[in-house]
Amino acid sequence: MGAVFLLLGVVILILARSIELPDHALAISPRIWPEALGIGIIALSAVQIVSAFISAPKTDDVEPATRVGVLRVGGFVLATLAFGVLWYYIHFLVSGMVFVAALTWIAGGRGIKDLVLFPAGITVVLYAVFAILLRVPV
Repeated sequence: MGAVFLLLGVVILILARSIELPDHALAISPRIWPEALGIGIIALSAVQIVSAFISAPKTDDVEPATRVGVLRVGGFVLATLAFGVLWYYIHFLVSGMVFVAALTWIAGGRGIKDLVLFPAGITVVLYAVFAILLRVPV
């Protein structure tokens, strides 16, 4: 699994390096966050790969995969893909709230706080940090 994430990190880093920089110099370039993400994924993948060779996994700690777990992982992947498509057509505040609500529902949240208040709070905080403070276009 570490090799898969290592490859993912390299792809993210290559894509981040392809982001065009503006003509005028900025204190922080648009590449900083994607590059940091790619480098972080590469570093953690390397740690995971090295630790896999150094220590043997404890068989008593590993639980077998269940049907529900596999369905939840698949749901998370599908929700993430749907979020990417939905964000293209609908504003981030709407698509982000739907995405967080979907992830919460997949993870087992069922109440009004879980499916409305929590997603609204997370979406507003993300919007405030990235769109308002960092001025990232959404």
